[in-house]
Amino acid sequence: MAGWLRLRARLGEYAAAAALLLLLTAGTGWADEGAAVTKLGMTAGFTGPTRAMAVELYRGAAACFNRYNSQRAPGQPPIELLAADDGYEPGPAIENTVRFLTRDRVLALFSQLGTPTVSRVLPVLRAYADQGARLFFPVTGLEASRTQPYVRYVYNLRASYRQEIEALVACFTGQGMTRIAICHQADAFGRSGWDGARRALARRGLSLCGEATFARTVTQGDDLTAQVRSLAACTPQAILVVGSGPACTALIRDLRQAGSDATVGLVSFAGGDILLRQLVGESLRCGLDLEKNLVLSQVTPDWRDDALPAAVDYRHALAELGNRLPPPGGWHTESPREGSAVGFEGYLNARLLLAILAAMPDPTDRHGLDAAATSIGPADIGIGLPVSLSGASHQALDMVYLSTARKGRLEPLLASVAAVEE
Repeated sequence: MAGWLRLRARLGEYAAAAALLLLLTAGTGWADEGAAVTKLGMTAGFTGPTRAMAVELYRGAAACFNRYNSQRAPGQPPIELLAADDGYEPGPAIENTVRFLTRDRVLALFSQLGTPTVSRVLPVLRAYADQGARLFFPVTGLEASRTQPYVRYVYNLRASYRQEIEALVACFTGQGMTRIAICHQADAFGRSGWDGARRALARRGLSLCGEATFARTVTQGDDLTAQVRSLAACTPQAILVVGSGPACTALIRDLRQAGSDATVGLVSFAGGDILLRQLVGESLRCGLDLEKNLVLSQVTPDWRDDALPAAVDYRHALAELGNRLPPPGGWHTESPREGSAVGFEGYLNARLLLAILAAMPDPTDRHGLDAAATSIGPADIGIGLPVSLSGASHQALDMVYLSTARKGRLEPLLASVAAVEE
């Protein structure tokens, strides 16, 4: 057998599930069954409002590690991805993180999902710093993971939320829009977007014309007409929406039902392709076009772009993975099986981590992570841009890609935008 990838998932309210070990591909047999295993720990909201996003993120990463395990050279440790559900809540995320670092002895934490959870995990990293605890490529634009005192424990692939918001505001003001409002999740994620919006507008001599908030637990079926009425009071030309996919879907529906044609700007955590699938379904239900006047920011290039080797490899890796190695709770029926922006981010996260592991003398020793991470750049991960993690913010990419929506698909609105530095 050419390789193995084991997933240990914890389901429900902190209940432990059995380890799952699956055959990846047929081959000639292990020459090194006693080889050390490189363990990675991923906590994400596999239940709750981020389920579809968590599943896609996991699928992209699992596809990359699956391919690596099936093709690795003799003596190279296989990758073991441990995935645990935190329900997009800080408490379980902290518990999962501590378990990964202590009981499971993972080499590194990987692709943790969400600002409310990651922001609470940062002090845990600091507490376990003497044991080499590091978090690679969390899916959040949180500034705290890019600045002191926590940046030394975190490495980021994606652009920050400030950079995403800057690109969206530049797009709006470039079209002559000056009345810009915001509706955001009432937590660390939403506050991060709110802060970025204020900064971006202040650079242009503007301020928010209105704002509203919603709970982190909002679902697609919830009524957000109260928020819509609050926003309508300032007659905005554009509205920045900072939240998870289900909440964004509910707000866009209620905005359009109230007759608002304001342009809606959405950051990457809304889900991209996943959000559009939800909007298409909701459009059919309510009889309105919910894809019009949307501007979506993404932090990775187009996963359908055949000119990018990583995009081609990502789609091939997904086909090889198929329906094997399901995440906690199984595969989501709403996942866009052909690929997604979120899945591509997970794939690129894994691909860059493999480059770091290849630079480590001992890929099972946490204390070698920093030297390896800062030594690899500029690295080619197949997206047409060299990446490096040696900068002060430990951030590999500063690019934001703006898209619009058409028939359930992301379509490039502008060429890639280099967001301003803070």
